[in-house]
Amino acid sequence: MIDDEEAICFAFARYFERRGFAVSVAGTGKEGEQRFAEARPDIVFLDVRLPDVNGLDVLERLRQADARACVVVITAYGTLETVTRAIRGKAFDYLVKPLDLDRAGQIVAEALASRAASDARQAASRAAAEARQPGPSAGPAGRDDKPAAQAAKPDGLLVGSCPAMQEVYKHIGKVAQVDAAVLILGDTGTGKELVARAIHEHSPRRGRPFVPVNCGALPENLVESELFGYVKGAFSGADGDKPGRFEAADGGTLFLDEVADLPLAAQVKLLRFLDSQTVERLGSIRSISLDVRVLAATNRDVRKAIEAGAFREDLFYRLAVVQIELPPLRKRRQDIFELAEHFLAQRSGDRVHLSAAAAVVLYGHRWPGNVRELRNAMEHAAVVCGGDVILPRHLPAAVRAAAGGAGPDASRVHQAAEAYLDSLPPGAGQFGRAVESLERALIRRALAETHGNQSAAADLLGLHRNTLRNKLRQLGMEGGQEE
Repeated sequence: MIDDEEAICFAFARYFERRGFAVSVAGTGKEGEQRFAEARPDIVFLDVRLPDVNGLDVLERLRQADARACVVVITAYGTLETVTRAIRGKAFDYLVKPLDLDRAGQIVAEALASRAASDARQAASRAAAEARQPGPSAGPAGRDDKPAAQAAKPDGLLVGSCPAMQEVYKHIGKVAQVDAAVLILGDTGTGKELVARAIHEHSPRRGRPFVPVNCGALPENLVESELFGYVKGAFSGADGDKPGRFEAADGGTLFLDEVADLPLAAQVKLLRFLDSQTVERLGSIRSISLDVRVLAATNRDVRKAIEAGAFREDLFYRLAVVQIELPPLRKRRQDIFELAEHFLAQRSGDRVHLSAAAAVVLYGHRWPGNVRELRNAMEHAAVVCGGDVILPRHLPAAVRAAAGGAGPDASRVHQAAEAYLDSLPPGAGQFGRAVESLERALIRRALAETHGNQSAAADLLGLHRNTLRNKLRQLGMEGGQEE
């Protein structure tokens, strides 16, 4: 276990030692590499943020020292770039703090089973090779001195650190390395095209074309000619040959947004391409071989479309080799402030920021338009505010109205929140102070209602028990009392 948090190391050591494992602990990257060289452990849990070095650099060196090492990367600050680099560095898995020890135990079991299977395959391979050509062994099995692949440059395409987005990042990191078809599901405005671009940018196809097509925006009579192209004379007005979007994406990635809106005739031709990697231009019988990865997305319920006869079931299975589902913004509220500040920075650098009162309004809105609606709201506010601080009155009327609520109870809550925020001392850091005070009050009340039982209080708050314990430590409330 390589982590500088003593409480985590203690919990891990106790958990695994009770299950018969020998556990070695290191608090820095340098110490961890030394312990690794001495003990050659079967499993390594490796934190990303270490006091002396980036844990992902340690991952690379451990893998260079022993390609059989099963390294599980852990972090409290998961981003798409971190997850992708960990996966490209051949990490066995990736966990986000607060850690679930039972889940860690499952991963250890999976890693040991994987390693045993790998050892068996390598032993069989060596035996077969020796049988064909007797002679001394070629050296340690499975040794690979090639450095881990370099990570792509940070792209900033996706923002958010909630657990649901961590799962999305893990999927992106894994599918980016293979050419499997991917179906991205999610409501309008959740960022499906951004996910497709991230897959492309972290894949070996980066640097080649990324061609997005909104299938729902194509007139039905032009779909086939737009996607597959046409030859001169194919129809009235076809005065010359024209390549389609598939040919434009040759060597790269074609992203079919709202793929469930494709007419059935185009679905047949798409299925044929996925099976053969060839297209025929409209009016031609000559097949053109292409190298195109297809990513698709939809906000519709594809199963219902299949039942209604509007979407081919066989096409669904070809497109959905891997499925990635994006959560709506209302289910990732902890990312709202980070996203809002990100959109403001994109527009005005570090000049404009949210006030604490405006942040409360953002949290109170349901965001039916999801991340796209939030981005538009921030652009509106940045234009209207005319200064460097966004106040509630600068937000769009629809956002303010929804946050204020329709009934008297919601109105009173909103007024109380405004009064509380007005009571905060002026200056930087208002958001952090406001949230910390509310967290203290919520935790104090939950502990009082559960008579100090932290597990019961965590359930009442809807938190994992490790999350509550970390909060208690951060707020100086360990043992349920403020220090």
